Amino acid sequence: MKRKTTEIVDATIELFAELDRMVGLISRVLAKFPARTVPQRLRPFLGSPTVVFARPPMNGESEIVLELGMTRKTQARIPVEWLMMHQSELTSAVRKIYWGGREHSLRHELTRLEKAIADHNRQGAYHRDKASEARREHGRIAAGIRRCSASKGSAARGDSGG
Repeated sequence: MKRKTTEIVDATIELFAELDRMVGLISRVLAKFPARTVPQRLRPFLGSPTVVFARPPMNGESEIVLELGMTRKTQARIPVEWLMMHQSELTSAVRKIYWGGREHSLRHELTRLEKAIADHNRQGAYHRDKASEARREHGRIAAGIRRCSASKGSAARGDSGG
């Protein structure tokens, strides 16, 4: 019985060491990218965290839940398949998630900018219309004032000539 317990403890220690190596590799891969561009799903792996706790997948789940860090603990999830991957495959998988998330965030930013440009163009058209309206109104009032001044001027000339 003691031997079986020792085997279980050794396997657990080995699993935690393997998880720590995986987390270290993920952290090193992400260190090559600007931290602000890392997708939310991968952020817990920034800064060389260590594995404090691991929970295997529950019914229907395909991810292992890791608790990372010593002082500030954060949770991260990794696909079970990652446990079976070679380092180069894992590196590739992390990069794929990074670039997929990066593409998603860039598309989101592009959509936001397109909306802002459309709003700006709409506002510009509105202000152009208002300015044209104001110019027409100004011209109408100015013409009325000129007519008024002209009629007063002709009336004043008519009075002095009489």
